[in-house]
Amino acid sequence: MAGDRAEAHAIIESGRNQGRSTMIFDPLLLNVPDQFETERLVIRAPRPGDGPVVYAAIVETLDDLRRFPASMRWALDRHTPDTAESFCRRGAAMWLLRADMPMLLFQKTDGEIVGGSGVHRFDWAERRFEVGWWCRKRYQRQGFITEAVKEVIEFAFKHLGARRVFALGDAVNTASWRVCERAGMLYEGTLRSERADPDGTRRDMRIYAVTR
Repeated sequence: MAGDRAEAHAIIESGRNQGRSTMIFDPLLLNVPDQFETERLVIRAPRPGDGPVVYAAIVETLDDLRRFPASMRWALDRHTPDTAESFCRRGAAMWLLRADMPMLLFQKTDGEIVGGSGVHRFDWAERRFEVGWWCRKRYQRQGFITEAVKEVIEFAFKHLGARRVFALGDAVNTASWRVCERAGMLYEGTLRSERADPDGTRRDMRIYAVTR
């Protein structure tokens, strides 16, 4: 790739593979923006100090988040202002390490937090990444998540050199996989008994993806 595409950040190490040049890719050398925008949203990496607003959004939405525990296991945890702040600080560190990229969504108009998204489950060798999201209760059914997910997908292709971006949604979580469809992802099939709830109930997952 050219310009700011991810391949431009590979390191060339010569003479260590039977006299041939070997390309060593180091994600830490990627120059990746930690903030970008859509028409209505500012999307950015978590920062120290974000804990209180993240905590408020989670508590408001907790009943909804816990409806699908196989998909949102973190929602079952005990949530406090301290655990939210810890998440934000850990998320900021993971961004720097290029190991995970949680993102927070804020309205441009008033700075209120709308929810979360992010790029996860990195496979740098295959350039394959998962996109995820959740929406604060008061902002549901207003198109914010579809707007965000479209831009997060573009972020992965543009800045991480993605070849495949995928998402998994519980087969009965219609709202989740409708986001995939509206964001331009293609339905590839249903993974039967892919995950399990804490009580052992097996869950089927629909898989969607975009490739380039």
